[in-house]
Amino acid sequence: MKATRTSLQAAMVLLPVLLSGCEAASSMAGAGLSDPKLMKSINDAYEARDNCLAANVHLADAFSTSAQSLAANVAASCQTQTDVLNALSNPHGDPRITSAIQKDSSFRAMGYVLKARGQG
Repeated sequence: MKATRTSLQAAMVLLPVLLSGCEAASSMAGAGLSDPKLMKSINDAYEARDNCLAANVHLADAFSTSAQSLAANVAASCQTQTDVLNALSNPHGDPRITSAIQKDSSFRAMGYVLKARGQG
């Protein structure tokens, strides 16, 4: 009887874990992660956004203003590329994903500014 009770307890613990794995896989498929063409498009959009950010940090301007201000200007100048990335990555318009992509663009812009200043 003890072995049956232990097996039942183990099953009660493992069942939700196994089911959550199925949920994660289906949500990845819903996000297009199973579509190689879409994944390539998303990767290309990331690359285009990052290239834009890097190109818009002008060495002449790198020291003329605060790092935060320059990073904000750089991120704003690449908003078109960020919007393309968001449209591909977030087809359902989830505001949390949009916010995360915007924050990532700002974070990366700051990284390029600091690198141009020799601080990163």
